[in-house]
Amino acid sequence: MTRCLGRYLMSLVEKVVAQFAHPTGFWGNITGFIMAHRPSNLERNEWAISLLNLQPSDRVLEIGFGPGVTIQKMSEIVIYGVIWGIDHSEVMFRQASRRNQRAISAGRVRLVLTSVSQLPSFDNPFDKILAVNNFQFWDHKTEVLRRLREQLRTGGIIALVHQPRIPGATEDDATEAGERFARYLEMAGFKDIKVERKMMKPVSTVYVQGGNVQ
Repeated sequence: MTRCLGRYLMSLVEKVVAQFAHPTGFWGNITGFIMAHRPSNLERNEWAISLLNLQPSDRVLEIGFGPGVTIQKMSEIVIYGVIWGIDHSEVMFRQASRRNQRAISAGRVRLVLTSVSQLPSFDNPFDKILAVNNFQFWDHKTEVLRRLREQLRTGGIIALVHQPRIPGATEDDATEAGERFARYLEMAGFKDIKVERKMMKPVSTVYVQGGNVQ
């Protein structure tokens, strides 16, 4: 009985984790609601935005925009530039489109339903690229990061932000993620790598930044 319950709980955890990687259907909508309202998510994302040092005329790309809360926050700062977002979840695309409808209508936000492995054509290079809690799900990480570096202007930056959310995550997991993400950025040709850390509950968040320095 105990063994069966254990297997059931493990299966349930795997299903929940899968929803955060690619929200779909009814549970995807619930996942989006959690992403948009969980206090730790909001704190983490606002901290990441503060480190980006956004400017009003910036061109920004967010990878894995989820329910669109971070894009909404950034659009309050980037009032003369443009914010692009890509996400491979139809559920998240719909939620983010509703949340950012006014900025989309004004041409200041552009959302695309696609994955980071299939980047769309962008009209101009970006100043900043942001990915929050989704880099761990990417395939061919180094190759994709190289392609993203080609989308950055000289002097532009990319930020990979991660707060471990697996059950039982520890501060060591956050440290290891920061070190691993930094190595990926270096392998992809980024320079001036820096890692910032924010103590949070249930576990710290790391912010790993790389520059497109020629």
